[in-house]
Formats: sequence, C-alpha cells, structure tokens
Amino acid sequence: MIPLKLQLIMSLISLGGLVFLLNQIVKYKLELKYSLLWLFLSLATILLAVIPKISSNIAHWFGIETPVNVLFLFGILVSLMIVFSLTVALSQHMVRIRHLSQELGIYKNELAKLQERVDEFVKAKV
Repeated sequence: MIPLKLQLIMSLISLGGLVFLLNQIVKYKLELKYSLLWLFLSLATILLAVIPKISSNIAHWFGIETPVNVLFLFGILVSLMIVFSLTVALSQHMVRIRHLSQELGIYKNELAKLQERVDEFVKAKV
C-alpha cells in the first residue's frame, strides 16, 4: 500500500501540474496536440494517487514487489512516450525546415536572374 503522505504529495503535485498545463494551453503557449500525453500523465497520476489499489493490482499482476515501483515504471514509460513523440515532431519540423530552405534558395536564385534581366533591360534602354 502507498503511504498516505506519498498519496497526498502525488495528488498535490499532479493537480498543480494539471493546472499549470491547462493554463499553458489556455494561453496558447502549448499546442493541444503536444499536450495530450501530458494531460494523460497528469490524470493517470491523480487516479493512481487517489486510488492506490490500482497500483497494487498492477504491481501484483506484473510481479513487481511494491506499488511505488509501479509508479516509477509508469513515470519512466510515459516519459519515454513523450520523448518519442517530441522526437517525431522534431523530425517532421526538420524535414519542413529543409524543404523551406531549399524553396528559399530557389526563390533567391530566380530573383537574382530577374534582377539581372531588369539590369540588362535598363542598360538597353539607356
């Protein structure tokens, strides 16, 4: 069983994190698609803190000695999920940045060619 003090600490930290997360979403500092895992983590942690029997059952089911270790395992797994989702997002952004920089290079080249044509046209008129 998880000690009452740990339950209270987990509940307060999770509620504080949830309030902070919702505040960041409302202020548009964090996009909803990136915050879904954080919302899941906060709600699951609150649920595990309020109903410690869940973590005891999970610990028994996985053969883990203490329910607190289930919480650590859960935290590590969710952190890995968040890191993976951020890595995927970063990779997508890198591809987009590469595409945009190539487009910019093409546009600069076309602008330079147009400028040369304008200069030639101006010289021919003079």
